[in-house]
Amino acid sequence: MKRLILLAILAIFGVFVYYAAFRSALLFPLLLPLAVLVAVFYVVTSLVTKGMIEKVRGEGDFLYLRCSMIVENGTSLLGGALAVTPTEIVFYSRASERGGAKPSWSCFTASVEGYTMKKVDDHHPGLALSIAGEEREICFVSRSFQKNEKAFREALGWSPEG
Repeated sequence: MKRLILLAILAIFGVFVYYAAFRSALLFPLLLPLAVLVAVFYVVTSLVTKGMIEKVRGEGDFLYLRCSMIVENGTSLLGGALAVTPTEIVFYSRASERGGAKPSWSCFTASVEGYTMKKVDDHHPGLALSIAGEEREICFVSRSFQKNEKAFREALGWSPEG
């Protein structure tokens, strides 16, 4: 399904470019299907809702933060969400195109030595976690980390001001 959506996006974009160069009458009606396909592709590949995580965990008492995890030596992003509790931090990614979530990374809160809200790569602000026993920081990308820092600290069981 992902490949079909990508092919449709490419085809509509090709028609869009052709008509933009030679005819402008059909230009604006092509924008809507292109935008819809891009939104559907995002939902199918990386959207993880709090309900999906609650279904996997069997409980709903956690801080939900939608973000992406930097993987493969910082060269790609894996879309998903963080579930933060006083005992653990779990990153969930999309299980399949039809829905569901699966844990992709986790650690115990006790092994978190600290965190930094910073620009985690060349383009993205986010959260960098220092984990005991890890050589490199584990980085998550989201613009919402900065405004949710107090809730993040409380979910970890740390003092809200730090």
